[in-house]
Amino acid sequence: QTQIAGQSLDASKLDMDVMEQIHQMGGLQLVMPEAFAETDCGALSSSGRKVVEFNLTGESVTLPIMGGKTYNAMTFSGQVPGPTLRVTQGDVVKMTLTIPADEVTGHGNDMHASQMGASNFESVNPGETSQYCYIAESAGIFKYHCSGVKLIGMDQHVLSGMYGIAIVDPVDGYKKLMVEKTSVSNGKVSLDRQFYDADALEFQLQYNQLYLTPEGNYDAGAMFQHHNTATVVNGMQFGYVPNMAHNLLVKGDVNKNI
Repeated sequence: QTQIAGQSLDASKLDMDVMEQIHQMGGLQLVMPEAFAETDCGALSSSGRKVVEFNLTGESVTLPIMGGKTYNAMTFSGQVPGPTLRVTQGDVVKMTLTIPADEVTGHGNDMHASQMGASNFESVNPGETSQYCYIAESAGIFKYHCSGVKLIGMDQHVLSGMYGIAIVDPVDGYKKLMVEKTSVSNGKVSLDRQFYDADALEFQLQYNQLYLTPEGNYDAGAMFQHHNTATVVNGMQFGYVPNMAHNLLVKGDVNKNI
């Protein structure tokens, strides 16, 4: 998550035995990894960590949807989803966002892998560039998305296409996949357990929904009423099928590439 919420604790309502055990163990201490705070890019350059540069641009483009129609998309670097960021746990990510001068609005970036709130990055105005660095402390697969203009309009920017995936591979590599199959024959239960290497074929799917007016613009009213125009996978309806099917749906010809 990118936000942390806290609340007051009424010790009088807690089990005193538990409180005493906590006290005897040294008490509680909140530990915040470095990823929870923006890190000075200059200082990290000499830290010995690998620095991965991730450059994005905020671009408005027209993209196709089924039925030969198009919609007005907001994108990172002209594509939906945006470029995939892939690093190893412990790497430093240097994220740079540039907004061309001819864009009609500013944009931001909420990088969930950084574990920072979206407000940390603020927003980048048309004609400007901004950068921040963080240490990818936590392994996993994370979403990144536009945070609007200081959070204003974030729904429009994200649902119009400004999202992507960040992959942080564990520093010690992946464990083998274990698959168990149980079978019963003549009242006897048999267990078959197989292990598979982690270097299997990879693919990624990212889902989103489009809420559009007939002109292909974002429709906030439809979003609040849950009346989506399309559900997309990797930016395209039926985005998990081969490209030939995409071509047929959008272009009407399997040989005409999108």
